[in-house]
Order: sequence, then structure tokens, then C-alpha cells
Amino acid sequence: TLIMKKLSPPEKASYICIAAAFTGIIITTLALNAMCEYDAVRPVEFFIVPVCALFAAIDIKKSGAEGAIMLTALCLTICADFVMVILEDYYPISLAFFSAAQLAYYARILFVRKAGTQNFKYLTASVCARAAVCACIVAAATLILPQEKLLAALAAFYFANLAANFTEACLLCAKRTRGNVQDTGPYAIFAAGLALFICCDICVALNAADTAGIDLPANLLYAISLLIWIFYAPSQALLALSVKRGLICRGSAQTN
Repeated sequence: TLIMKKLSPPEKASYICIAAAFTGIIITTLALNAMCEYDAVRPVEFFIVPVCALFAAIDIKKSGAEGAIMLTALCLTICADFVMVILEDYYPISLAFFSAAQLAYYARILFVRKAGTQNFKYLTASVCARAAVCACIVAAATLILPQEKLLAALAAFYFANLAANFTEACLLCAKRTRGNVQDTGPYAIFAAGLALFICCDICVALNAADTAGIDLPANLLYAISLLIWIFYAPSQALLALSVKRGLICRGSAQTN
């Protein structure tokens, strides 16, 4: 309530409408998944990220370059979801969009760390280490699933970058905390969003375990189908929220 008092009337109205729409989408998504109405729920699931992108786009000028980068990442995620959730086909294309979104998140991390000689050394090490890790994981994935080399390579590349982004976001938070930087909050939220994203993708992998010849109990698969969206929706909301520096700082100021 204290935060809302600081917002202009148009901002209040926009955030309230988006929050209401997002809540409705989550409730409907979980309810339809719980009833195993998988065909009916797909159009509802698809609107999770567009609502988050709309939230990030509100007054985006205040978010600067980071806001533009995050909005780009969310738009790439929308494209990925459209192919995977609505078309239910062309999965390599969907993974390519998801991978591009992760590279956009990486661009945000690099943008924040860009200044200074010491940071240049970090950036060089980061890019080289990430490239080496991705190459190893992609190679391993194609060996494990030789019958689906392209899909395995893209999935491995995507998840390797997601995990790397989470690690680097945590390092960024630690660095800013040690330096007594006041606006650590947005990056903590960014890291939390990536953590939930990882949990979601682990559930997605388990849900598709049969493609690797692993049979899971029906009850477990049912629970996993719910957990996917329990993790996914908040992850996207937190990623969008992480660029709302003014909103987060107001909340922190009122709490302290």
C-alpha cells in the first residue's frame, strides 16, 4: 500500500490491471492443468509471458538499457512459447528462441559489469569459461542422444547458459553487496527469477524423460505438470520486476 501511494494514478491503474490479469492466468492455468485439460489450457499458458512483458514495458524509459535488454529477452521468450505451447511443433526453433533470450540476460549481466579494468578481466574470463562449458555440455548431450542431435545440442546450449546466468547473477549480487551498492535488490530478484526458471526446466526435462527411455510413475508426471507452471509463471514475473528499480527501491525504503 505504501508503495502504491508513491505511484502516479496511471501507473497504479496499469499495475493493478496487470496484477489482476496475471493472477487470473495463474489460477486458470493451474486449475485446467489439475483437471488434465491440456488442450484448453495452452492458450492461457501462452499469455503468462506477454503479461510480464507488458509489465516490463510500462514506463520503460526509467529502466534504461537494462529495461530494453530485459524486454527483448521477454519478447524472445514469447516467440519460444508460441512455437512450443501453441504450435506444439518445431521444438528446435523454440529452443533457439529460448537460447537467444538467455544470451540477452547474459548481455544484461555484461552491461552492468562493463566498467573498469578489473571488470574487463572478469568479462574476458566469463566469456571464455562460458564458451568452453557450453561446448563441453553440447558435445556430451549429442553423444547421449545421438538420434536427436540438433534438439539435444540446442537444449544443452540453452540450459548451460541459463545455469551460467544464474551463477553470474549471484556473483553480481555478492559483488554489489561487498561494495555496499544500494541497488542490489533488482539483481537479487533477477537471480531469484533465474533460479525458478531452472526449477521449471528441470521439471520440463523430467516430464520428457520418456524420450530418453526413462519411465516415471503417472502420479509423479501429474505433479510435475503442475510444478512446471508453478515455477515458470513466478520466474517470468520476477525477471520482469527486476528492471523496475524505482518500484523495488521504494519497497526497500519503506521496509527499512
